[in-house]
Amino acid sequence: MDDANDPHLAMRATVDLLDEVLDVAGLESDARATAALAIAFCDRLGDRLDADQRAAVDAARCYWSQQDRTGRHRWHAVYASRLVQQRHVLSPVDRLVWGSLVDNTGLTGYVGEFLVLEALDAGLGLDDVEAVLCGSVPGFAAARVQKPC
Repeated sequence: MDDANDPHLAMRATVDLLDEVLDVAGLESDARATAALAIAFCDRLGDRLDADQRAAVDAARCYWSQQDRTGRHRWHAVYASRLVQQRHVLSPVDRLVWGSLVDNTGLTGYVGEFLVLEALDAGLGLDDVEAVLCGSVPGFAAARVQKPC
């Protein structure tokens, strides 16, 4: 397989581009940006989320849109407990759901890479991941046009 068709290299190029974009985006203190990216990945996963995961993401969406805080607090407690009890066995989807619920982590290159890798592990293809990044990370779409992955 040549380098142009190597999926690992394509994924690495996408993560590297995301890191470059986030390095200058000024989102390192913006927990809303982190949650928005996690929510977008969960939305793209669609029916692969179970009922509890969908309810948690919906609660996060309501929280971040200032509609309701109680649902998010409830699901945050549920997932925090799961994280403590099952840290090494949480599914990639559960980790993305957790990312939609946390409100203390800005969107850095490290966090962006984590979410991308979890989305890939959850079953999204690289095209889906890039579509989410183009729609959720300011500057990613323009950078991708200038420097195709």
